[in-house]
Amino acid sequence: MNYPKYYMYPAVFQPDGDMWTVTFPDIENAFTSADTLEEAIIDARSVLEDCLYFREIQNDEIPSPSRGSDVDVPSGGFVQMVAAFMNPVRDMWSEDSEPVGALA
Repeated sequence: MNYPKYYMYPAVFQPDGDMWTVTFPDIENAFTSADTLEEAIIDARSVLEDCLYFREIQNDEIPSPSRGSDVDVPSGGFVQMVAAFMNPVRDMWSEDSEPVGALA
């Protein structure tokens, strides 16, 4: 199957005590947290890329992204679109890891 070069999904950034949490409302199990907002922004992209890559190789459904304006914004938080550039991720995982289901 031919997958796109990139995906773009809304991420919800929310302060959580001394940290920031990030969730992707459209992608189940795609979340992260970080000590600073800057780290959270960087981590969000990595999490999104990895989650989407594994959905691709497992032939799982890749949901359509919501519009950022349709996502609920928590108090003190914000929504930002995050781009996942997939070709470098696909190359990295295909070179550095065992095929899915490979025996050790």
